[in-house]
Amino acid sequence: MTARKTSKQWQEEAAAEWDRYAEIWDSWTPDDNRDDAEEAADFLAELAKGGSALELGVGTGRVAIPLSARGVRVSGIDASPKMLERLREKEGGDRIDLHEGNFADVDVDKLYDVVFIALATLFVLPDQHEQTRCLENSAKRLKPGGRLVIQNIVPDMSNYQRGRHNDYGMTEPFRVSGRLAGHPRLAWFEMNTMDPTTQMIKRTDVIMSEKGNRIIAATMRYIWPAEQDLMARLGGLELEERWGGWRREAFQYDSRDSVSVYRKP
Repeated sequence: MTARKTSKQWQEEAAAEWDRYAEIWDSWTPDDNRDDAEEAADFLAELAKGGSALELGVGTGRVAIPLSARGVRVSGIDASPKMLERLREKEGGDRIDLHEGNFADVDVDKLYDVVFIALATLFVLPDQHEQTRCLENSAKRLKPGGRLVIQNIVPDMSNYQRGRHNDYGMTEPFRVSGRLAGHPRLAWFEMNTMDPTTQMIKRTDVIMSEKGNRIIAATMRYIWPAEQDLMARLGGLELEERWGGWRREAFQYDSRDSVSVYRKP
């Protein structure tokens, strides 16, 4: 049996993987039809009620910065030093208390009103063990009555033919306002292979931009909503509500996203 990698080894691998996305991340994510940071910040600020929040996989601060602007004391954890560097460079980035590390450890010494994981970031943890451990450790960092909030993609197996799925896209060439201002125009080709027995997806991105071309490989493990609920229960959390998005859309059979709120008794 292969020995499990340590938390430090997972962190080093994640840093190497996601450092390569840091320069183009803010240009890329909005064109994935998920430029929902303001709605996420509204949702989370309502739960935090002027208190504190911790984001796991904070990245470049897409949600953390607008949440901080709403009067919430925000902390963040990320394995990628380059992602954190980009966050610090942004206006408002100095308000976020940042920690570099494997976010499955939730290695902080404070308790929070809200811990949250946005944009299917839970999927980037390498296996079910690490994902479950992340939720258990998140519960330990919540105040009594605090909430763990997870935004995930609802897996759609119809996208895959013989275990493969390809996609492509381009950022809007003339958009100069908001988060895309100053970022390179991008075109990308995404090639995925999926193993349903392990729920693992291997992803290769070919990215072409004004700053050059690159190929980046990444892996992720998708989670079904019912599986996520079980992980949360193992950590002592109770499902309080589930929505189809940050605007509290109804969650139903054809929802693309899920926003799940778990409460610590």
